[in-house]
Amino acid sequence: MSEKFQRILDDIEKSEKKVEILPSDDVIREELRKIYDINPESLLGILLDNTGGIIIDYWIRIYGTGELNFITRNTLFPFDEIVIAEDVLGGLFLYLSDDKIGYFAPDTLELEELGIGMSQFMYWCLHGDTETFYDDYRWNNWREELTDISCNVGVSFYPFLWAETEKLESRSRRIVPMEEIIGLEFDMLKQLTDKAD
Repeated sequence: MSEKFQRILDDIEKSEKKVEILPSDDVIREELRKIYDINPESLLGILLDNTGGIIIDYWIRIYGTGELNFITRNTLFPFDEIVIAEDVLGGLFLYLSDDKIGYFAPDTLELEELGIGMSQFMYWCLHGDTETFYDDYRWNNWREELTDISCNVGVSFYPFLWAETEKLESRSRRIVPMEEIIGLEFDMLKQLTDKAD
């Protein structure tokens, strides 16, 4: 184990949040190296090389080379940036060209620049105020409902998060494949873009 990955593990140990590190898969790791040119000494490279993904507080999922498969998740994203993480709502965290992290928001279907780099993003996930960031979209007992779900599914609301409604409680929710949630987001974004043209 490298010193850099050990430091990441030490930082995870200090987190007050529930953190699960998924096992990496050698086949996926080798496939990723053939497809993507990611610096193995960078924080992202170390995470991809040593984990199958990381789940934080049942809500945020950082991709890896295992069940949270960086390669297959990125095939769902129709733009040039790479996606490094998701949340259970279908929000996507992207690695932008200026080495900053952006967030594709499931309620606006727009990209928001967060103005932080990868290490700051990781710190925020583990130690930051994610509660305030997601306050409008967390329901009573959300943690209990998410405890046992697969990392390949998420929470879909109806009316959808991008549709206006008064309160979160007025929407119904169900667990569906994450592929379906992300697919719906970009289908709707394409419809909105086509209308604007």
